[in-house]
Amino acid sequence: MSNKIVLYTHIVSPAGRTAELVAKALNLDIEIKEMNVFQGQHLNDEFKRLNPAQTIPTLDDNGFLLWDSHAIAIYLAQRYGKESGLYSDDVQEQARINAALFFESSILFARLRFCTDTLIVLRKPAIPEDNLRRARDALKQFEGLLQDDKPYLVGDRLTVADLSCVTSVTTLHLMLQPERAEHPKTFAWIDRIAKLPYYADINGKGLQAAGELIKRVTVRNIEETSSKE
Repeated sequence: MSNKIVLYTHIVSPAGRTAELVAKALNLDIEIKEMNVFQGQHLNDEFKRLNPAQTIPTLDDNGFLLWDSHAIAIYLAQRYGKESGLYSDDVQEQARINAALFFESSILFARLRFCTDTLIVLRKPAIPEDNLRRARDALKQFEGLLQDDKPYLVGDRLTVADLSCVTSVTTLHLMLQPERAEHPKTFAWIDRIAKLPYYADINGKGLQAAGELIKRVTVRNIEETSSKE
């Protein structure tokens, strides 16, 4: 059996990028297995045996199987990075980190999905204004979570909360193109995280791939709609 951790993911996925960012922050030697969900590579029986939900990212740590980026981030930080500060043994600090992770899951990523699924799954030529409004509201809420006197979400140091939220926030920025003046704390926070040596190779490339995908499916959807008229 290999001693290398395997991460099944896709570069376009914000959740997948979160898992990769955490692994890099911990300097872990992991094997990345790209699963193109748009080609259904996650729907075969082999992958279903690893993850019955057939979602990405999925982690295989020498037979220990885990999915959901938030669970993966906490697991990696607790198992391999006790001294890294990415998570915490303090109950109250854990609660603050978890609250940010839950916000990312239920608000940021959920509202991002309302937008992207319109284009990718429903194949609509444009995102409904109500979905865009809710996504913009999520960014406003996130701006309110950041403290003026603290560089990161939970205080003075980087945690898994930052690495989780940054992937969804930057993907929302890619779609909504907000002005820096609208969310100054958020943009400063992104700038801070973007200085991490592994950020560009993971989130930067992922955002580029996501942007190309959005353009491609938008053109396709418009053409399909026009051909039906």
